[in-house]
Amino acid sequence: MSLDSIQKVHAQTVELLMMELSHITHTLMRSEEQYRSMEIQIQRDAEAYAEQTTRGLTIENLLEWQENMSAQREAMRKVRALIDHTTGLWQQAQERLIQARQECKLLERVAERRQTIVRAVMARREQCGTDEAASRQVSVRGRGDS
Repeated sequence: MSLDSIQKVHAQTVELLMMELSHITHTLMRSEEQYRSMEIQIQRDAEAYAEQTTRGLTIENLLEWQENMSAQREAMRKVRALIDHTTGLWQQAQERLIQARQECKLLERVAERRQTIVRAVMARREQCGTDEAASRQVSVRGRGDS
């Protein structure tokens, strides 16, 4: 595989990782917003529960409140687990992106070195051609002067 092909593959890898990070970031932001909304709702429900308990609750109402709050806590636990998992995915993707970018930079340096070497070889060939032509002119002049 040519260096150019390898560079293109690595550039595509960087693009894919950036898209993956974007998707993960979007998922993480949605989950965090959902978590904040759940916290607000739980706070509202806790205030409503406190207000109702001051007025008195039936056993059925008390059990209903407890079931509702338990379900909310469980839902929050699941969203928190999703946030933690997504954060781990984000960190892994970020590390892979950093590595892929470093590899792209390394490949760019290799390509630049190759170009420098090619230019130097071309310059040497050109100089050899110029030197050879000058040498012929000197030898032709030398023969003509004799």
